[in-house]
Amino acid sequence: MIVDGEEREDCIREHVKKELKYAILSHRWLPEDQEPPYSQMAKKPTEVPVGRGRGWKKLQHFFRTAKDVHNCDFAWSDTCCIDKSNNLEVDESIRSMFRWYRNSHVCIAFLSETANLAAFRLQEKGKGGEEAVDAWFERGWTLQELLAPSQIKFYGANWTPLIQGPTNDRNNRDSKVIMEKISTLTDIRMDDLESFTPGIDRVPEKMLWISRRRTTRIEDMAYSLIGIFDISLMIAYGEGNRAFFRLMEEIIKRYDKWDVFLWSGRCSRYNAALPDTPRSYAAGCIETLRDAVDRAASYEFGDRHFTLTNHGLAIWMLLLDVDVEDSYLTQDVFRSSMNTLG
Repeated sequence: MIVDGEEREDCIREHVKKELKYAILSHRWLPEDQEPPYSQMAKKPTEVPVGRGRGWKKLQHFFRTAKDVHNCDFAWSDTCCIDKSNNLEVDESIRSMFRWYRNSHVCIAFLSETANLAAFRLQEKGKGGEEAVDAWFERGWTLQELLAPSQIKFYGANWTPLIQGPTNDRNNRDSKVIMEKISTLTDIRMDDLESFTPGIDRVPEKMLWISRRRTTRIEDMAYSLIGIFDISLMIAYGEGNRAFFRLMEEIIKRYDKWDVFLWSGRCSRYNAALPDTPRSYAAGCIETLRDAVDRAASYEFGDRHFTLTNHGLAIWMLLLDVDVEDSYLTQDVFRSSMNTLG
């Protein structure tokens, strides 16, 4: 049988995955440089301060769980497996992160603020105290870490699995108890939680997923979506909100549905047709917006050849005369707003 280069590469990759299984850690970083850095990994074992500090203890638990529970001889953590002093390595790591999580044997998700399954089931969006959502569900990078792996196992604050016993022992992806709760907390549909396919589709809905999350660096709100939309983007820390504008530029190059404009709020300083942040897609009632997205996605009429230009958005639109009474929106204002788009 003759196979092309891509098929051969896929066969090799699958064989390597079976022989060299690795676990990957998903977690919330500790503050004030408490996480063990890459530089410590290059030292001799006698020089490494094992057991000193919460970061080292977390790493120890992760390694032990990967080996003893999931039978993995290799383990990867973003805290100590990326040389952050090397800009090229950081750039490659960010653009490869989704693929690394997807190719892992199992993703071990550590919920540091969740004691057990009972506490997890009590968590609610927008609540405080014991009912507050674990910080893991509020960080930007953990969105792709939730969606990318084929197998994911959740562990509570004391490193005991949320679900114990013979069923779902190594994978919570098929656990309705956990996945239905996560769907409620994140607004991510069950079919995406069970099996997610990256790509440029359902743009407003995916922006909703990230809208409640936050990142330490503003650029990471865009960079953490690279794998979810399956696009390539140059990493340039220091550019601020321009990172999200560049992300939207790349999306529109391959996306032809009008629902990408279902946003409200502050526009981008680089193009008034685009939003300033993903949070613009979360304005108003989420369920109403999701219904609008579904309706727009099924609407087959209209110009699908819109483009961004140095004057804004170039798009053909049909203008109709309408009578607006008892409203601040007059016909002239309506015409003016339409003309700014095309």
